[in-house]
Amino acid sequence: MVKLTFKNVGQGDSILLEWVSNDKPKIAIIDCNLYQKTNPILNYIIQQEIKEIEFIILSHPHTDHFSGFYELLDYCRNNQIVINRFLHTSMVTMDFLKSATKSLVADEELFNLFSLLKIMRDNKEISIHAIDDNPNLIIPLGKGYNMEILSPSSTEFDKYIRGVKFPFDEEEGTNNPNANWLSTILKIYNNETCIILTSDAESTSLTRIGKKNSGRIGNDKMVMAQIPHHGSKGNLNKTFWQMRKRNKHTPVIISVGENSYNHPSSEVIIFFDKTANYEIISTNMIGALSKRSAKTKLVVQMLDIVSTDISAKISRKSNGDKMFVFNGTTCSMEP
Repeated sequence: MVKLTFKNVGQGDSILLEWVSNDKPKIAIIDCNLYQKTNPILNYIIQQEIKEIEFIILSHPHTDHFSGFYELLDYCRNNQIVINRFLHTSMVTMDFLKSATKSLVADEELFNLFSLLKIMRDNKEISIHAIDDNPNLIIPLGKGYNMEILSPSSTEFDKYIRGVKFPFDEEEGTNNPNANWLSTILKIYNNETCIILTSDAESTSLTRIGKKNSGRIGNDKMVMAQIPHHGSKGNLNKTFWQMRKRNKHTPVIISVGENSYNHPSSEVIIFFDKTANYEIISTNMIGALSKRSAKTKLVVQMLDIVSTDISAKISRKSNGDKMFVFNGTTCSMEP
């Protein structure tokens, strides 16, 4: 069993993975964003008295994915919390990192993060690895569960290095949209079922991994997924999502908060809800989700059921953290 928690961090990503290996609880972190002057990931680490973190992944070098990492690492150093590995998709050179951001403040934050990581590495406090879609890199998540990195590949790295203009610019002023080429796509799987986490992956990356014969997903049954880039219409790959082997109303999560780009877009919401018959779950009911009045719609659908649990069913779609349990055959959302 693997538990996934999508923390409510506004417009950004912070994901916790938890599992058991050899009767010992394990935890890992994918991205860490500050939110309303707090660090939700760090707060959880403190509250749960975590003493060891298996690995941390920075999906790509944008502030809404790394803004809380420095504080997290610094706290762990000063409180004897072990971090075994830090994984990222960047080359640690000044030019490479600067091309991911668009402001001096963001430049400094990213440089400070990697400077701290270098100090920790030199002091043998952490192991740091750049990652890509190497098919031999299998990360175990307990008995029978694994994780693979499906993207970025050399194709995405080449586009980033060559400065190929990203197809759209829906980033806050501190971020260069080209860094989305570096976004991880992660597959968590057991036997023939899987979960797909997409961060801010571009549509062509989904096309590459989703091909029936040469793709990296193959015929795996998808039981849960993350909608890319907070529901941006520029990242919507309709063919990829329609091709997936899955159940009707398979849950898809959007990590989203207040933004100036109307994320999630109406086109994305209509596609997943009406056309492709997924169940949309979001950390915040904003943008097109609030406009379509999801709560009202849910009540209408359930009127003929006469359930005493209507309020609980509605609240599962309200603002806040979203937790899922992947048991190998299904992925269910916890209340």
